[in-house]
Amino acid sequence: MGFMKNHKVIVIGLPKTGTSTLAAMLRMLGYTVNGPEIRYARGDYGFLDQQFQDFDAFQDYPWCFEWQRYIDDPSVKYIVLKRDRESWWRSFYESYGKKDSKYLSYSYMNLSKTPENRDAFLNFFDAYYAEVAQQATEFPKRFITLNIGDFEWKDLCAFLNEPLPKTVFGQVARKPHANKKHSLVRKTKAYELQRYIRDFFLPIIGLKKWNSMVVFLRKNNIYK
Repeated sequence: MGFMKNHKVIVIGLPKTGTSTLAAMLRMLGYTVNGPEIRYARGDYGFLDQQFQDFDAFQDYPWCFEWQRYIDDPSVKYIVLKRDRESWWRSFYESYGKKDSKYLSYSYMNLSKTPENRDAFLNFFDAYYAEVAQQATEFPKRFITLNIGDFEWKDLCAFLNEPLPKTVFGQVARKPHANKKHSLVRKTKAYELQRYIRDFFLPIIGLKKWNSMVVFLRKNNIYK
C-alpha cells in the first residue's frame, strides 16, 4: 500500500472516544488508515509491524494499546482523544462489541464488560490516560490532545501540517460524524439512503474504492 506521508499518525484513545470520526477525517486528508485490525492476535508483532509499514495512520484496536511500541520513531505523531469518563463508560458498555469477555479489546483490558465492573473500567480509563500524559510531556511536539466533540479542522491540520480539506467549490469541508448512534439520526431517510448505497456498492467495488468514494463525498459535504 505504501507510505504516502512524511510522518505516521497513531491515535491514542480507547474505543468509543471518537476514533471512527478521526479516522474519517484522516482519510479526508489523504492518509491510509488501519484499524480496528481484527486480524491481529496479541503478540504477533511481525504482523503488526507490517501493517505499520503499509499504512499512514492507525486507530482503535490494537493501536490504542500498542502505541508505545513506536515511541522512539521520531516520524510518528500521536493524537490523544479524550472524552468524559462517565459518558465513555456508558457508550463503551452499551455499544462497543459484545458483553462479558467477548469484546475486541478484552485481551488488553482484562475486564468482563458487566455493570458490576463499572468502577474497574473507570480506573482503567484513568490509568490509561495518566500513562499517556507522562509520555506526552517527554515528546510535546509529537503529541496533541483533542476532545472529539469540540476540536475543528484547523486544530488537526495545524498539528499535521496539512492544508484544510476543501470542497470542489473551495469551501472548508464539514467535519464528519462517523458511526453516529443517536436513534433519531438512524431513522432519518438520509441515513437509510446512505446505508442502502453502502450495502449496494461495497460488494461490487471493494473496500478500498468504497473508502475513496466516501472521502470524495465527505469532502463535498454529501456523505456524513
